[in-house]
Amino acid sequence: MITYDPRGMTWDQYCKLMEELFAPQQLGHVPEEEWRTWVDGMNGIGYFVNSAVPDQRQFATWQEWAESMVGIMNLEYK
Repeated sequence: MITYDPRGMTWDQYCKLMEELFAPQQLGHVPEEEWRTWVDGMNGIGYFVNSAVPDQRQFATWQEWAESMVGIMNLEYK
């Protein structure tokens, strides 16, 4: 599975790419201030229920959370 490196992206860019990647799961697009709720929704997707997707509460910003996902998704879905 591919994942997106969020460095240099706005929330809207990153969220849109992830929305397209998980279109069948209807992840959707939310405003940046709702990123934590969006991450919680992502954690409920079947792909991630039993994975090591980090809890959003461990991160101050969506960028920190998304950067941690790069390594996890690359390892998890090879």
